[in-house]
Amino acid sequence: MFSSSTLSVTLVQYITLFLTIIGLFFFEFTIQEYLLILLGYFLYSGVGISMTLHRYLTHKSFEFSNNVVKWICVWFALMAGRGGIVGWVYTHRLHHAFSDTEKDPHTPNFSIKGMFFPSYKHLNQKINFRLVKDLISEKYVILDKYYNLLLLAWVGILFLISPELLYFFWIVPVALTHIVLNSFIYLGHIAGYTNHNHRDDSKNLWPYSILFWGEGWHNNHHKNPHNFSMRDRWWEIDLIEPVIRLVKK
Repeated sequence: MFSSSTLSVTLVQYITLFLTIIGLFFFEFTIQEYLLILLGYFLYSGVGISMTLHRYLTHKSFEFSNNVVKWICVWFALMAGRGGIVGWVYTHRLHHAFSDTEKDPHTPNFSIKGMFFPSYKHLNQKINFRLVKDLISEKYVILDKYYNLLLLAWVGILFLISPELLYFFWIVPVALTHIVLNSFIYLGHIAGYTNHNHRDDSKNLWPYSILFWGEGWHNNHHKNPHNFSMRDRWWEIDLIEPVIRLVKK
């Protein structure tokens, strides 16, 4: 068994939010900068978290057709600032196993403080490797071991290229990723509608189908977590589904 540190997740969340606010007074926002933010947000939250961490690594809902593309996507998953791969996958698998119970690490109890400043104490607990035995390979363990160093290296490279690039391509998109994901963890259990009756309180919340690349169809997903598409009805939009169809076998 091994443990996953909460330090990097908490610090990245607070630091990117703080720097995003500070940067508003120092950087000029043009159309090009807004597009750069959108590109970064798509790569970190869409490709990194929704497609790679969630649908590929956690639920094995598809397989990449190209190994190089897979590891590029894994890189953006790491750079999204949500912690190491094994810890993230373990946490989400616990969520599905114990949804809306005291053992659910994504606590279903709504609070404004928890939405924006959630606790990551569960990540300090011992991780049972049996729940993530498919990820206990040399490559994933090494990535998690050097997670903080890799994240700092990425930040340093972007800064050396241009402070503006660091701000618009990483700081702001990652801050937005934290805000959207944290709020969805809570609102996805208390607001919205259901297509399926579950033992949990998962809801379909349509705004997050846009904000979080289709992840808003939470109730649909809990019905069939191994489906790479989260749509059930024809009008339900899953923005990351076409990307998966493009890269999967």
